[in-house]
Amino acid sequence: MTLYSSLLFAHVTSVLVLFACLSLETLSLFHLRRASTLNEIQLWIEPVPGFSAIALLSILVILFSGVYLAFQMSGFGVAWIDVGMGAFLLMGPLGAVTGKRLRVIRHLSASGQKNQPELLDVLRQRFLRISLGIRIAVFLGIVLLMTAKPNLLESLGIVGVSVVVGLSAAFLIQSSGSERWTAESDAGS
Repeated sequence: MTLYSSLLFAHVTSVLVLFACLSLETLSLFHLRRASTLNEIQLWIEPVPGFSAIALLSILVILFSGVYLAFQMSGFGVAWIDVGMGAFLLMGPLGAVTGKRLRVIRHLSASGQKNQPELLDVLRQRFLRISLGIRIAVFLGIVLLMTAKPNLLESLGIVGVSVVVGLSAAFLIQSSGSERWTAESDAGS
């Protein structure tokens, strides 16, 4: 097995791991927004720090192995590789801000009922859905870039459409679950 094939395997495996982390984040966010009790929130927020660490590791492996693979195939300056790397780097800041907000949710849920209004406010924020929607759509756009290997205009179009699809998906997701917790909590008071 050559270094190239080993790094290609690590690259593809890390892409799969990152996709799994995004899927688990989607599941967690879905349940967090629909939680009806503080215990349910705590149940769905507890695994999140593990997802973040695994996602960060896979992002680093994808980045370093991708740079090596692009270098080996003299790919710098190839449109789909350059656009794909730029799009990949776009996902980082969104993931970092999301991680910070999820840590706030964890902290508020750990401190119990006294922070319930603030916790509800953080869970209702659209940013978590927007960030997740954009990151998933851009991630899939990058996979399309890797498989289709389009020219510069098509590559930019794919990433642009991915961002729009991610934003659209985030706004189409219903947010009715958070209101249910408020109504049930008010009824129990």
